Amino acid sequence: MKRLPLLCLALLASFGARAEWLTLAGTAGDEAASYVQVDPTSVEADGSKRLVSLRMSLPQDRTGRDGIKYRSFQARAKVDCDARSARYVNVSYFGHPNFVGEPVAVKHYEEEEDVRPVTLAGARDLVTRTINAACSVRPKEAREPQQQQQPRPEVEPALPAR
Repeated sequence: MKRLPLLCLALLASFGARAEWLTLAGTAGDEAASYVQVDPTSVEADGSKRLVSLRMSLPQDRTGRDGIKYRSFQARAKVDCDARSARYVNVSYFGHPNFVGEPVAVKHYEEEEDVRPVTLAGARDLVTRTINAACSVRPKEAREPQQQQQPRPEVEPALPAR
């Protein structure tokens, strides 16, 4: 059952289909529980690196290490398929569940100065599944082989039969 969301994410992203948020855990819209979603159409591949959009809604307020009090967040994460790791590139924090209203804070994390690993509130299994799903998406040039135009051989006109 755990493989179904991975398969769906990989298939949707690899075919470039337009899709809604894919729920990896929980029930989308449930304010009384946590849920995690990824956007399979947002995956951008560059070699062994991937960028993916994800979001999480929580049943109660949480205070992040920056002192930001939030109830849900939406983020862009960079996944390193070789290192099997993911870090936040930017995060929009919301004071309400389900990403409602204006963000209470927006943070951009520089790659070398302020690395923020993706933890998804301690759900390591979901982080691993997100990494696996993002890494299953091949770069666009690998998905779409370039069709090379082969020159057509010159054909000499047929001579009439004698």
